[in-house]
Amino acid sequence: MLISLEWLKQYVDIKENINELENALTMIGQEVEAITIQGKDLDNVVIGHIVEYGRHPEADKLSLLKVNVGEEENLQIICGAPNHKLGDKVVVAKIGAILPGNFKIKKSKIRGVESQGMCCSHEELGLGKDSSGIIILPEDAPVGQEYREYSGLNDVIFELEITPNRPDCLSHIGIAREIAAYYGRKVKYPHAEVFESLDDVENNIKIEIEDKERCKRYAGRVIRGVEVKESPEWLKKRIISMGLNPVNNIVDITNFVMFEYNQPIHAYDLDKLEGNNIIVRKGKVGEKLVTLNNEEVELNGELVIADAQKPIGLAGIVGGANTCIKEETTDLFLEVAYFEPDDIRKNSKKLGIFTDASYRFERGLDIDNVEEVLERATYLIEELSGAKIIGKAKDCYLEKAIRKEIPLDMNKLKKFMGKEIETQDGIKILTNLGLEVKTSLGEGAVVVVPPLYRQDLLRPADLYEEIIRMYGFENIENKMPVEDITAGKKDPTVELIDNTKEILAKIGLQEVINYSFIPKEVKEIFEINKNELFILNPIVETMAMMRPFLTYSILSNIKENLNRNQNSIKIFEVSKVFEKIDDVLAKEEVHMAIGISGREERDLWNSKPGAYDFYTLKGYVEEFMIQVGVKNYKVERTENTNYHPGRAGDIKIGKVLVGTFGEINPKISEKLEIDKERAYIAEINLSLLEKYMKKKKKYEKVVKYPEVSRDLAIVLDENIQVGDMINAIEKSSNYIESVSLFDIYQGEHIAEGKKSVAIGMILRKKEGTLSEEEILKVQDNVLSLIQKKYQGEIRK
Repeated sequence: MLISLEWLKQYVDIKENINELENALTMIGQEVEAITIQGKDLDNVVIGHIVEYGRHPEADKLSLLKVNVGEEENLQIICGAPNHKLGDKVVVAKIGAILPGNFKIKKSKIRGVESQGMCCSHEELGLGKDSSGIIILPEDAPVGQEYREYSGLNDVIFELEITPNRPDCLSHIGIAREIAAYYGRKVKYPHAEVFESLDDVENNIKIEIEDKERCKRYAGRVIRGVEVKESPEWLKKRIISMGLNPVNNIVDITNFVMFEYNQPIHAYDLDKLEGNNIIVRKGKVGEKLVTLNNEEVELNGELVIADAQKPIGLAGIVGGANTCIKEETTDLFLEVAYFEPDDIRKNSKKLGIFTDASYRFERGLDIDNVEEVLERATYLIEELSGAKIIGKAKDCYLEKAIRKEIPLDMNKLKKFMGKEIETQDGIKILTNLGLEVKTSLGEGAVVVVPPLYRQDLLRPADLYEEIIRMYGFENIENKMPVEDITAGKKDPTVELIDNTKEILAKIGLQEVINYSFIPKEVKEIFEINKNELFILNPIVETMAMMRPFLTYSILSNIKENLNRNQNSIKIFEVSKVFEKIDDVLAKEEVHMAIGISGREERDLWNSKPGAYDFYTLKGYVEEFMIQVGVKNYKVERTENTNYHPGRAGDIKIGKVLVGTFGEINPKISEKLEIDKERAYIAEINLSLLEKYMKKKKKYEKVVKYPEVSRDLAIVLDENIQVGDMINAIEKSSNYIESVSLFDIYQGEHIAEGKKSVAIGMILRKKEGTLSEEEILKVQDNVLSLIQKKYQGEIRK
């Protein structure tokens, strides 16, 4: 937001210098982004008089001028602008001038003819965006006078960063209120006395609000006998200081009042309205409107301003070209309204049209200020165009807004600030800010009623902030809090996640981090046994669902790495997954996933590395379970269709399924376009596994007695799960330290439907050396167990 210091001084007395004012604005929360001093780049820029006019001998579009700038000799200047003639008073940058953008004016030759300066446009002087022609001054402009002195370019422009919750500060009066409250001064509101004729506005125009949800107030009045012409210099100066180009007196007044009061205004050519009706309604499907910037918009339910036959403006955004103010306009209808902010924001974004008006409407305006703004704009039009005001304004105010009442306990404020402040001082600050303070409710307790332009004030904490920022943050001493400090403790979920990540990194896996959002299409590729949780308004379609598992994300990582020729992929992720419980609640659980694909990196001793397989993944899963202290688990063949039917297993503790690991189903790999290598995934529900983990590690001293190894070759039915048998063997004797599988054979010398399983046992006695008798007894017990429970026989 641009704020002109000279303009601001019309509403509040300012005695401070620029640096003091900048500091004051920053301290009360209106951050100053930049300060521009007008005229600082206008040295050697003077008023000139064209005394000779001719054409450049080598260029038809260039004029060759002699310009009197008040010196002994006239300057010869070549000009390419189309809007000047003999006798015009113009603005001349003499040799030595340095214009904005470090553009240096020096003697030059243009197509062989010398030019001794430049006739300037507003844009070249940094005073606006108009570059269509050079500046033409009134006939009485004094030749040779500095242009900045003549035009009063002694203004200072502050560029402020206004936060979205303070739309009232998008105006000069809004900032004047802030300055006045800070320094304890009065705001001087502008004059707005209107002389009305006896004609009744009902005979000239009728206003109807059809869409009462999106338009709460609409006011307007008929003005006749308007002379549309160039604005006076003071008004043009104000418009230019806001970075706009002056258009004409009517349009400039609507812009002026908007920057004055923060209330957009629009003027319609009355003669172009059909039926003398103004209707605020929903745009009909297929209706079209050409806007002021010549863009054609096809309507589909947007709020519009219409006459009896057609839409004439997009409500709160932009007017239509079919009723715009032109030089021939004599009668107009002036509009001031209040539209719902959410609707303006939605329509502006939908149509891609962003204007000063929509910027203000979508942040919320003061609905009670409509009449005052209408009268101010009417007064200026009456003064600057010789217009006749027809009757009283028509004001459709559907439901008067109710001001909020906020209780404020000054004792709580003092505790919040950490500073003793007198109750009356706090009340005075609030009063200076334009807030009404009602009768005391008790010692230090009052009721505060904010004005409607302060929609950001909703609760006591908001009032605390108002008092503190006006009291001055710099006036509150720094004090260290006195607290009993105790050692912090990690949240259990965070500790679980951190510990898991540390273990997985130590066993040789690399961490990946993915978004918690995945595409909806995932539910068509994977079997999902949870209620999916969808995003109502996803940023993109690839982030439309909260992920119910980590497998999809890990497979996406594998695919991306394989596509980039990374052929050794060993990754993991630890994160939350989500499941919908009902329309209000959702469940979050922590999962861990491991992804493996490709083959070991090639090196000097391993020139043909083998591909990773099921057993590679199984090794990582087993090591993880060892590290977290979970031993009493078993692995069973899975029925999860997301995995290969013969190369995957479920991890169970008792009857509780805590995870699944194995090769991903080839059909899923094909759909995800993972075709270079097989992909292996393990996903474990840490939220379920956590209660089986051993939080404390127990260390045993090293046994000094020797181990004894025994190998057995057992013939079993091919459907027997060897893992179950190994677990049973380990539990059969205290002397058995470990059991491992080292071979499975099917083929010659083995009956059909059978398999030969080779296992190795490590036996050890903690207190003493095992005797031969003890070894044979353990071995016989194992063979008996295998025979009775698994119908196995020693291979012969």
